[in-house]
Amino acid sequence: MHIHASGAAGDAKFWLYPNVHVASSAGFDGRTLSELLLEVENRRDEIERSWNEYFR
Repeated sequence: MHIHASGAAGDAKFWLYPNVHVASSAGFDGRTLSELLLEVENRRDEIERSWNEYFR
């Protein structure tokens, strides 16, 4: 299970399991990438629910 984050500054892919971590990124600076990682960690349950609703 993963999620993509895209914006004017770049793109990133985050794996949700076993731990939330950056799979790949391009363009985002370190600070922005850290902020995105924290946001994904904080919203992991919500993201997982939405993923399951969409793909199942």
